[in-house]
Amino acid sequence: MNLTKQELIDLPVYTRSNQHLGKVVDFGLNSSTHMISQYYVRSTDLIRGLLTKELIISQSQVVSLTNKKMVVEDSVSRQQAESQKVALAG
Repeated sequence: MNLTKQELIDLPVYTRSNQHLGKVVDFGLNSSTHMISQYYVRSTDLIRGLLTKELIISQSQVVSLTNKKMVVEDSVSRQQAESQKVALAG
């Protein structure tokens, strides 16, 4: 399946266990392979979004991708929780 930039940006992102992480706000390309290497995801929760930076999700962490949503490994939410602790402690 091919998605356009317009279809990818604002795409909802969930973990395998159906935890909503946010939405895709940008992506990085590998200049050698011309493929997406990472996705930048921002929380849609206003308070959490202010306290944390964007999640950077590696292409290898993506379980599935459709024009409706992206599903990523559950470990991504643990990494987000750790980054929130750092942001709150700082």
